[in-house]
Parts: sequence; structure tokens; C-alpha cells
Amino acid sequence: KLCAFLKERIDWIRANLSKDSLIFTNLRDFSNCMVHHPDRVYHVVNFLSSLPAAERIMGIAYEDLGKSLPEEIGAWTCAVRKEMDRRGWTNGHFIIHVHEQWGLGHSTQLSCLAMGATGIWAGVCAEGAALGHADSTTTILNLIRLGNTKVQGQFNCQYLREAARVVTEVTTEGLTPARTPIYGDRAVDTVFGFLFSDPTAQGGFDLCKFFGLEQDIRITTMASPEMILLKLEKVFGKDEKFNLEIATSMKEQILKNAADDRKEEYNSKVGLALLFDQAGGKMTSEMAEAVEGDLKTSQHIDNLIAEIKEEWDIWDGRDGEIDDQVTFDHFYNGFMAPYFGCYRCEDSQKGLQCLDMDSDGMVDWNEFRFYLKWAGRQYPFVKTKDELLDMTFRKGLIPAMKDEIFQLREKNKDKIKN
Repeated sequence: KLCAFLKERIDWIRANLSKDSLIFTNLRDFSNCMVHHPDRVYHVVNFLSSLPAAERIMGIAYEDLGKSLPEEIGAWTCAVRKEMDRRGWTNGHFIIHVHEQWGLGHSTQLSCLAMGATGIWAGVCAEGAALGHADSTTTILNLIRLGNTKVQGQFNCQYLREAARVVTEVTTEGLTPARTPIYGDRAVDTVFGFLFSDPTAQGGFDLCKFFGLEQDIRITTMASPEMILLKLEKVFGKDEKFNLEIATSMKEQILKNAADDRKEEYNSKVGLALLFDQAGGKMTSEMAEAVEGDLKTSQHIDNLIAEIKEEWDIWDGRDGEIDDQVTFDHFYNGFMAPYFGCYRCEDSQKGLQCLDMDSDGMVDWNEFRFYLKWAGRQYPFVKTKDELLDMTFRKGLIPAMKDEIFQLREKNKDKIKN
């Protein structure tokens, strides 16, 4: 009766809508039926596969409601695909839609594609009923990561991340959650403690590079005048006041500040403008506006830093003395834990050299405050201390630590060569 009903609907669509309609039949309860009544799935698939070639539809769509294991639905997918091919329906599509429920959605979807599904039907982002579904952006980027080159010819893959973010914001009227894989803000962060397995560190797939996200120029005592000039032009645009002569003076000012034990930051708009001014440059109007804006928001940022300092002092006092230094363990427990996967790993230890951690395992408040101040200048509209900490780690400390590790690796390579 069900097969007869399907045939009636197929004929009606072709008679009333278009004889060339691209028709799919959706098996919405596919997984449950395969567990309890697999014979029913067989009869429907066998019937649709056995239709004369001229009467066959575009394909079969099927769903998993999120509770099946990847290996289970992978085996069922393989069985259905074999039956379709056995009846000669080799060009019939078999497309999967996976609801999220237990965190296995994308693994399930990839398993189905590996075992015979010809495609997916999904939204560009994960938003949907209940907990959402396995979205096309994440699936396609996983395929590319695993070596699939065909999807890059079919889709504008570099734009997928932006599309997923826009659709998420339109449908939810809110920002994309930061921890969303692939298209969340933190998806392109380095998770410290996992650098030893980071493919970008070994020349593998680089998500940041694939999406065309630029790696920022970071100004430190190691920066050359040429790098400083590039930073000036990138932040403030081309200007006749920006040249190698002023960039060299800025480099000298950085070294002078360091020698005088002045903890300054130079990577925000404001920090770079102030350095330009200290080195004898005449500020452009954009520089002046940046500094003026900083004066308006600096009290708010200082208040947030003061709140963080209160937390710092709690951890600082655990050794019986408040001396503006905390142990590595306390710094991790108090501030780092949300961002670092393994704080005792060698890469994490090396990366913390950008905080000038002493050999006795202490982290200094002035070094940490340096990054807090930078984040406050660069993102002046943060509302809470937690937002300020988030920007400090994600946009400041983590990239700086990654740079530190890569520089150490390059030095080690040179030593081995020599």
C-alpha cells in the first residue's frame, strides 16, 4: 500500500507540477525503522529502484534523528546503496540529513558519505529545530581537510564561513557562538597544549589560510623597521609621514622603553599611534582620533582591569604574600583554563616565554596587565571583565604564544643545520 501511495504521488507531481520534476522521497524515520522493521525499508527501496528507468525519481533522502552511532547508520547506508545498485539504479541519489542530539552529528554524516550516500541535505549553518543539525559548511570543510578536491570546484568554499555566520545571525538575531567549529570566532584560534597535533604546525591544512584570514603583524622588540612600516600602513593606510626613517626611530624607541623597564604595548591603534608620537612623528588625524577615543573609554577599561586585579590578588595571596606574582599553576586555574588544553605540555611552557615567565615558574602582573591594556585599547567596547579576558587571550596572548613557539622552532632548525 505504501509503495502504491508513493507511485500515486510521483505521478501526480509530474502531471500537475512538471513532468521534469526532480523528486526525492524522504525516509524521515529511517534509523528507527532499520532497527525495528528493516523489511519495510527494503520494500520501499526495492520498489523505487525497480521502476523503469524513465519513471525513476531523482533519489532517496533519509534522516537520522541523532541517536544512531556512526558505524550503525554507515552500515545501513551501505546496505541501501547496494540494493539500489543491484536493481540498476546506479545514478539514483541517496542523500542524508542528520539531526544533532548526542554530539555525533558530523561523524555520522561523514560516515554515511563514506559508505554510499551521494550527498547531504542541510543548511549552511547548524541552526534548526531542537539542537540543530549537521550543517553543510562543517561537512564540506571536513571533506576538504581530508583531501577531497571536487567540492572546491562545486562551491565557493572560501565564502562558506562568512555565509554560515550571516545566516546564523539572521535566523537567531544574535552573534554566532564563539565555540562553533569552523565558523565561530574561536575556530581559528590555536588551542594551546594541542600544538603538537596541530596540522598547521606540520605544514598541513590551515583553516585560517584557507579562509584568507590575515595573520597580523605583531610589533615587539624583535620587529624590524620594515615590519613597523608595514604595520603603520596596514593600520592607518598609506601616508607620506610613514617611511623607514620614522619606522627606525620607532624601533629605537621600543628598545629604549624596554631598557627603561617601561611595559608598553604597540599593537593596538592607540599603542602604535603613541609610539609614533614618542618617536618624533606628527600624528595623522586618524591617529589623533584613536588616542582621543582611548581617553574616553580608558576609565571603563581601567575599572575592568581593576576587577581582574582583585581576582589576581586572591590567587597571588595563596602563597602567603601579595607580590604581584602568581605561580604557573595558579595562573592556569585562575585565568588560562578556558583556553589551554594542556598547560604542562612543552609547547605551552615555551609559549609562555612571551609573558617573560621566570625560571621559578612565576607570572608577573605587569606582563599580564600589558596584554589586558592592549585588549582594552583594541576592543574598547567590551562590557565586562570576562569579555576583556576573552579578547586578551584569544586576540593577544594565544597568537603571541604561537609566534613564540614557531620562532623557537625556526631557531632550532637553524642550529641543526649549522
